[in-house]
Amino acid sequence: MFEGVQEDEGELRESHGRRRERIENLTSIGDVGLVPRYGGLDLDYTTRFYLSGFLRIAFYSGFFLVYLQEIGLSKAQIGFLMGLSLILVALLEVPTGVVADRVSKKLSVLLSEGLSVLYVTVLYLASSFPMVLASMIIAALATAFRTGAETAWVYELLSRDGRANDYPRVYGRLRAFELAGGLVGMITGGMLAETFGMRFAVLMSAPFFLLSLVLTATIPADTVKSRTSYMSHIFESIDFVRSSSVVAWLIVYANFIGLSFAAFTSFMQLYFYDVLSSVLGVSMVMALQAVINSASWYIDTGKYRKWIYDKAGAILPILLFFAGLNEWFGFLTMILGTFVFTQSFKEWQGRFQAAIPDEKRATLGSLYSLTAAITSGVLNVLLGLLFNCVGIMMGLITTSLFMLVLGYALQLSFGRKVSKT
Repeated sequence: MFEGVQEDEGELRESHGRRRERIENLTSIGDVGLVPRYGGLDLDYTTRFYLSGFLRIAFYSGFFLVYLQEIGLSKAQIGFLMGLSLILVALLEVPTGVVADRVSKKLSVLLSEGLSVLYVTVLYLASSFPMVLASMIIAALATAFRTGAETAWVYELLSRDGRANDYPRVYGRLRAFELAGGLVGMITGGMLAETFGMRFAVLMSAPFFLLSLVLTATIPADTVKSRTSYMSHIFESIDFVRSSSVVAWLIVYANFIGLSFAAFTSFMQLYFYDVLSSVLGVSMVMALQAVINSASWYIDTGKYRKWIYDKAGAILPILLFFAGLNEWFGFLTMILGTFVFTQSFKEWQGRFQAAIPDEKRATLGSLYSLTAAITSGVLNVLLGLLFNCVGIMMGLITTSLFMLVLGYALQLSFGRKVSKT
C-alpha cells in the first residue's frame, strides 16, 4: 500500500534535488534579481544590458532608405515619414516617460522590445506608403517606450550599487554593443539582400529582437518610483527644467550637436548610394560607420572628452560643410563626425544624469528626447524638401552655414549665461 507513496516521495526528492542544482547555478543580486550562470560565468546586469543591445540586430539598417525607395517612395515621402516618426516619438515621449517613472522602467523597455518585433513584421509585409506609415507608427511607439527609460534604469542600478561614476563608461559600452550588433546586421543584411532580396533581410531581424526581449526580462527591476499623480509629475518635471538653467542649456546644446550630425547621417545612405549605385556597397559603408561608431562609444578619451564636448558645436557644422563640397570629404565627415559626436554625447550623458533626481529621471530624459524628436523631425522634413530641390550636396552646404550661425547665436544668448553659473 505504501510502495506507490514511497516511489512518489523518491521522485519528489529527486525533483527537489534537480531544482536545487538549478538554483545553485544562479547568484542573487540583492533582493531584485538573479544572475544567470553559464559554464561558471556570471552575467551581471551590465553584461546583460550589453548583450541585449547587441541582439537587437536590424539586418535592414544598411539599406533601409534604399528599401523604402525600392517600394516606390520618393525622397520627399521618405523625409516626411522620417520626420513624422520623430514627431510621433515626441508626442509619446512624456506619457511613456511618466509610465516608466511611476510604474516600471523595466516594463517600459520590455514593451519597447515587443513592439519592435511587431514593427519588423509589418515592415516586411509593407508594399505601399500606408503600410510603411503603419510600421513607422509602431516603431515610434517602441522608441518612445525605450528612450529615457533604459538610460534611467541603467543609472539607477549603478547608483544603487555605488557605481554612479561608472555611468558614462557603461553607457558608452552599451551603445558600443548595440552598434556592434548593427555592424553584424549591416554586413550580413547586405549579403542577405543581394542573395535573397531586401524583404527577406528585413524578416530575419524579428527572431533576434525576440531574443533581446527574453534576455532583457532577466535584468533586475528598478525600485525607485514617483508617488505623485500623473499630471503633477509632468508639471514638476517641467518646472525643474525651467528653474535649472544648467539642465535647460544641456538640453539645448544636446539638440544642437545632434542636429548638426544628423543633418549628414539622416540621408547618408542616399548620399553614398548616389556615388556607389549599389545596395551592397552602401551596406558596406554603413558597416564601416558602425565599426567607427561602436569603437567611438567603447573608447573613453578621459580628460579630452570635455574638450571635445566644448568644441563639438563648431566642429560638426564645419564637417557638414566639407561633406557638401565633395563625396570624399563625406567619408571624412562620417569618420570624424562620428567620433566627435559620440565622445561629446557620453560627456553630456554624465552631466545630464548627475544634474537630475532619480524619481524624475525617466521623465526628464523623455523631455529631452521629446525636444530631440521634434527638432529632428522638423529637420528631416525640411532636408527632404531641400534635397529634392537643390540636391544633397548643395543642401548640406546650405544647412552647415545655417547651423554655424545658429550655434553662434545660441552661445551668445544662452551658453555664456550658464557658464557664469
